[in-house]
Amino acid sequence: MTNVEKLFYKFDELTENYAKEKNISYLQALAKILELKNDKDYFFVLDNFSKEEIKKAYLFLTLKAYKKLDNTNYAPTPQIISIYISAIIKAIYKNKKISAIDLASGRGTFFLDLIENYEGQTDLTSVEIDSDFLKLQADIFNLLEKEISLINTDALKNTTQEKYDLVITESPSGYYTDEENSLNFKLCSNENKTLNAPLFLEQTTKYLKKQGVGILVLPKEILNFNKQIKNYIENFMKLNAVIMLPKKMFKCEKDQKIIMLVTKKESKTLPENILLTEIKEGREAFLGFIRNFKKWLEEK
Repeated sequence: MTNVEKLFYKFDELTENYAKEKNISYLQALAKILELKNDKDYFFVLDNFSKEEIKKAYLFLTLKAYKKLDNTNYAPTPQIISIYISAIIKAIYKNKKISAIDLASGRGTFFLDLIENYEGQTDLTSVEIDSDFLKLQADIFNLLEKEISLINTDALKNTTQEKYDLVITESPSGYYTDEENSLNFKLCSNENKTLNAPLFLEQTTKYLKKQGVGILVLPKEILNFNKQIKNYIENFMKLNAVIMLPKKMFKCEKDQKIIMLVTKKESKTLPENILLTEIKEGREAFLGFIRNFKKWLEEK
């Protein structure tokens, strides 16, 4: 049995037992168990398992928590997507010091990979509306001995006055439930309920510094721009890149997602020429994508 398996089964058993004892969900129990308030338990993990092993066990445990929720609105970001995004960030910023915010962070996948792969100094802010998932993030970043600011709120409300070098988000699926707040957005639907994706696109631009970059994971269907979204892009932001993710990552074509790069109108961080490309499956294909992405960056 590997160390990752040992750690997983140890915490899984504790979580299952605690959930039954307290009659709470696996997710709530896991957030409590991983607090490791007892110093002996905390240092046992740090002294006997590597940071990579702790992270992998955490991802398996949280994956089980997602599955037990049995709710399509809660879907974990596949780790491969966060690896792609970390590589894109590294290509853009070349390990310079950056400030970053994730507007819908879930279990913290994007930042878990960023802190592992980005060598520069990072000032990270993680926003999540679900308090249990935010508790899990507090637990894992504590175990990884990494500092991060955590905000428990709806990111589509006025979360912070800060501006960031980097805004990352994977838009939640479906419609935004706070219809009253949606009226504060230019991309609020003129008809029925408003999808989350256009609102997160608009919110991303609000939190960017003048030379900042927004990286969004959005449903492919957003590319069928209606007049409202087209006008917003033309007047308030630059669409710099659209990167198709591999089809095989998704159950069906309608679930396919894209990575979209956006900046403010005055920004010179990314080239003016819009990059339209795709990432194909396999290591060599991905390395080829990164080489072409770096060539595109040189065009600015």
